[in-house]
Amino acid sequence: MDLTLVAQMLSQGKQPDLFRLQEQQYNLMAAEYEHEWGHSFRLKKFSSSVYEMRINDATTLNAEEYHQELLSLENEKYKIVISRQWQGKNGELMKEWYFRHDKIMDFFLVQNFLGDSEEIQARLEKHIGDSRFRGVYFLLANLLQPDAALQLRESLIQYAVDTNDHTVSDTFVKLLRSRVPSYVEA
Repeated sequence: MDLTLVAQMLSQGKQPDLFRLQEQQYNLMAAEYEHEWGHSFRLKKFSSSVYEMRINDATTLNAEEYHQELLSLENEKYKIVISRQWQGKNGELMKEWYFRHDKIMDFFLVQNFLGDSEEIQARLEKHIGDSRFRGVYFLLANLLQPDAALQLRESLIQYAVDTNDHTVSDTFVKLLRSRVPSYVEA
């Protein structure tokens, strides 16, 4: 993440949390968004759109539906998304928005994995072996409540044993261990 963001947070008297920097960046942007546009950022709806985008292997964000959001996300202070402009074949100006970094996209994706509904549990199981969601599981190691983190840890370990694919489980356990050492002893 940009040192500029950390400096901005410090100048506002806020304490950066390196494990939740994307969330803090979002919260700063969302507060400014609400002040500027007069309504809250549609995090749940936007995050759902990002999930569908990832499922479909799309790379560009929906500019028609989320124009206000994208303008705020692109703000120089936050740089959560970037845009690319070019001139189309018939001379019209074209513009597309992308996430600046996969870790930022993961923040929005993880919103679709938080909670305890059956739909979310199914989604957690569905994407364990999907490399497009690897970063989501790493974020979950820091975001989930202890019981939910232990349950997910067990699912990841079982998946690793069954498939010999330890790419997510090993890092998840290490992140969980660094967060609260007693988690891995349970």
